[in-house]
Amino acid sequence: MRKRLKCKTKKKIIKNYFKTSYPRNVLISYIIYPFQKGMTYAHTNSREVLEIAKIFRDCHYNVYIVDYDYEGDIDYAKYDVIFGFGDPMVNSFYRREGSLTTIYYGTGMHVFSQNHATLKRVEEVFKKTGVWMPESGRIVAKAWSIQTTLVDNIITLGNDQVIQSYRQFFDRRIYSVPVTCYKIFDYQEILAKKLFTEAKKHFLWFGSMGFIHKGLDLLLEVFKELPDIHLHICGQINKEQQFVKYYHKELYDTPNIHTYGYVDIQSLLFKELIIKCGFVIFPSCAEGEPSSVMNVMCYGLVPVVTSTAGIRIKNFGLEIKQLNRQSIIDSIKKAQNFSADDLGARSLACAEDVTANHSIEKFGKELEKALKEILKNKQEK
Repeated sequence: MRKRLKCKTKKKIIKNYFKTSYPRNVLISYIIYPFQKGMTYAHTNSREVLEIAKIFRDCHYNVYIVDYDYEGDIDYAKYDVIFGFGDPMVNSFYRREGSLTTIYYGTGMHVFSQNHATLKRVEEVFKKTGVWMPESGRIVAKAWSIQTTLVDNIITLGNDQVIQSYRQFFDRRIYSVPVTCYKIFDYQEILAKKLFTEAKKHFLWFGSMGFIHKGLDLLLEVFKELPDIHLHICGQINKEQQFVKYYHKELYDTPNIHTYGYVDIQSLLFKELIIKCGFVIFPSCAEGEPSSVMNVMCYGLVPVVTSTAGIRIKNFGLEIKQLNRQSIIDSIKKAQNFSADDLGARSLACAEDVTANHSIEKFGKELEKALKEILKNKQEK
């Protein structure tokens, strides 16, 4: 889930961030650091939460913000709405007095689905390696079950599979909004420089923590057997030492596998990689439309992903049908059958779609529409 990325800041409630004097108050329980430190290019959630706050302000709410894991005392009587997730959301059901609208913000799959999927993948890797690597999963220790069953409404990021992960626990309306991407470069320039005959031989894995969760082990095993096709790996690889120790040969001593570590999306290296690669490959077991992948799809890298990655591949991407080596191989082979013209057309369609549908403006518009409908329906009851 996307909530992991945080800066170390003093945990407190930011009171009335915009210094407004509206008759209603909202408490956003999510991440607090963007309101203290500003937006960062490390993750799109910093920009998104600032947009969320602006939307509530424009809906005439005084905006208060708290970290999702804040366990201190909160006077819930002063709030009309709680938006987000975490301890403040859950504790509101124990300590509230009077009417309170609760809106859960699901930035990944339901935690039960995510934890089950990631633990099964960790177990799978243990069975083939003899090594337990739970740190390379994405295990959420707190389930916070109340917030995905008792809230008034849910707003998620991602495709229909993400929505369905909540549906078995929630019988009211679930809304979906698009995750955003950071578009630093001009995609038309990137596509103009791309040699599609060569690009189809180059796949990019661009992700954060949880290498087993995100299928990197499977990719290493597959690509070492495909010497003519290249895998480029960008992520904080040294954060998961057990994984690096076991897969060291694949990561660093395999000619067609290139490991870079963390790569800044504003860097020249990032630009070189998005020109070189034709595809982004991401066989994750549970996501909510990861912004890391969207950050390269906006330049036309065609997605080769599992449905559980939460990404809408539309008519330009390729789905990895099952989360196993053979399905990954089948998808790579299908990608290799694309002509240069076909890959070029898919790349353009991908870049245009992401640019149109995953901007901060689109996110804001869809979120505002959902919030206005939720708040209006609540007031009419």
